[in-house]
Amino acid sequence: MNNWLRDSISEVINQRLNDDARTTSTTYLGWPRNRIFRDVIGGGQADFDTGVGHLTPDDRALLYAKYNQIRHLDELSHAFGRLLGQSEKIHRPTLIDIGCGPFTAGLSFAECFGAQGPFRYFGVDRAHSMLRLGYSLAQEAKGRDAMHPQTTLNFERNLGDLDFGYSRGEWTIVVASYLLASPTVDASELVREIVDALQRVGPGPVAVLYTNSAHEYADAKYPQFRDSFVEAGFTVEADEIEWFTDTSKEPKHVHYALLCRPAQTTIAVPGVLR
Repeated sequence: MNNWLRDSISEVINQRLNDDARTTSTTYLGWPRNRIFRDVIGGGQADFDTGVGHLTPDDRALLYAKYNQIRHLDELSHAFGRLLGQSEKIHRPTLIDIGCGPFTAGLSFAECFGAQGPFRYFGVDRAHSMLRLGYSLAQEAKGRDAMHPQTTLNFERNLGDLDFGYSRGEWTIVVASYLLASPTVDASELVREIVDALQRVGPGPVAVLYTNSAHEYADAKYPQFRDSFVEAGFTVEADEIEWFTDTSKEPKHVHYALLCRPAQTTIAVPGVLR
């Protein structure tokens, strides 16, 4: 983990928790530490815009980041490293992060892509508390020069509300990390919304990066997700379960998949592509 990333998490997550008057040697924000994963964040699949007991939605988002983010950062940095390969081939990409939480994929991508070139980040999450925390982490990282000055950061609650501006021909990377573990997600409808958003981005090539726990209950919607993308013209470039050990957390099996679509053939119109 880069120094800027470690320092950003320390400043926005750890320091806020440790400095809170409710935190003790056995609690965070007054809640027993050994019960937070189950009671407060619901294993990561909770409504983070509602409070629990004395905890506010922002408290719950902060605790989610404390308990889940490091592992997810490690997994996504590993996946982005494989995806980018020779990163000089990818210029000014658009990153669409579905279910972005606290800017986890944005941080991982910035770590792998570096500050040598700009990218556009669009984070989507239904929880206002996650968007607020994600924005704080994004600004902290950008303030530490982790991203190119021309990198832009955008956060919205709905994928359909994203404004991508003029049509573009550069790479678009869509991230769906742990999203299908949510019981409320309809995989086919999600793919339809993603494909619609990609039409608004432009005709450039697309990579969809999927990561999830390999547990059967969390991964059950993946076949429908994969097949819906194949029907939309994508090919499955990678689809594997690996024993993930490149983390400071406990190793576990992770499902990694990559689905790609080449650039669409279009008639160039002056002033449309930029």
